[in-house]
Amino acid sequence: MRLAIEKKDLLPYIQHLALVVPAKNTSPILNNYLITVFEETNLVRITTTDLEITVVVEFPAAVSEGGTIAVSARHFNEIINFMPDTMINLWRHDDLLMIQSGKVDFNLLIADHTLFPVIPETRLENAISMDAELFNRMVSKTYFAVSTDVNRAVLTGVCWKIYADHHMMAATDGRKVAEIKILNSALLPPREMENSVEENIFTDPSQNCVEKVIPVKTLQFLLKIFNSEMKEIKIGIERNRMMFSYGNFFIFSQILEHKYPEYQKAFPSELPNRFSIDKEALRTAIRRVALVAPDDNLRIRFELDSDRFEVNTSNRDTGDGKQNMENYRYEGSATGVSFNYKYMLSILDAVDSEKAIIKLGTYKDPMMIYNENPTPGQELTFLLMPLRS
Repeated sequence: MRLAIEKKDLLPYIQHLALVVPAKNTSPILNNYLITVFEETNLVRITTTDLEITVVVEFPAAVSEGGTIAVSARHFNEIINFMPDTMINLWRHDDLLMIQSGKVDFNLLIADHTLFPVIPETRLENAISMDAELFNRMVSKTYFAVSTDVNRAVLTGVCWKIYADHHMMAATDGRKVAEIKILNSALLPPREMENSVEENIFTDPSQNCVEKVIPVKTLQFLLKIFNSEMKEIKIGIERNRMMFSYGNFFIFSQILEHKYPEYQKAFPSELPNRFSIDKEALRTAIRRVALVAPDDNLRIRFELDSDRFEVNTSNRDTGDGKQNMENYRYEGSATGVSFNYKYMLSILDAVDSEKAIIKLGTYKDPMMIYNENPTPGQELTFLLMPLRS
């Protein structure tokens, strides 16, 4: 194995791959990159996996001899990061990877690459093609709402439902919900192609619907490698895994196989009160009042009527705080609701428009939050459950 490559052409790829290398594992080989070099095509392929997500990246280099090695991911990244900003030469010599640039030389021990897990084929047949910016938007508007409770594994992922004429992503931790729906968008192949796609991807053939729950780690990686210059993402769907082709990256991900809860049952059929307000002004007020909010439940309260909107909190250990809001529009009767302020801030961060629309009922009802000016062809919906005394 022997190749040469500019540092600037190698470093960005391995910086992304480092996000997948497991911090703790029971198999030492997973601490390594699998590096394969192809002389006939002048390509380098680097693979990493934690057994739940596998990432393969392919890129060109000046290859004079092919081969495969496994090498410590951490040491490889650190060495490349501190090499001079010029051409780097890499070659295998016995059980060492030689790394040289200018007057800097490293000899890095290699591992037995035959112990590395079997890597799937990087070809995607019958894949869905989707606008990469739209996919990135769908993920960014939902992933923050996933649960961190490993005992509720299915809630640690984002649910993607694909119907014949629209598709949607949603996430919930039981306290908040984030949902984005893309209307008038046909991603699935025609029904007559179903057998060629692998019919078991259709969880409900009568509705021509695919439902998959994607681990948040997979989606966070896709957000990290997002590049506005890469216009398309290709997605392959199988019964128990998904594959993403994006630029030079191929991502293979397990899916969460439990049934996703019917979160939409929590959406109130009607909420009689409604207000609109500048999103930044509301965020600032919440952050300000939250300086004395209780540490145990992070409680903040909205109190509204026709001529008053107060954001307040009370903490027996530290004191009270409140702010009377201005420049808002309220329609409804007097009401109040308490909530976890960090959850509300995370939702407001996902609101696109300058003003947020918030609908509410009594102190027992959830709040529904929307963009004031929805993006055409899209529906963005957020729910926040109340805190009860």
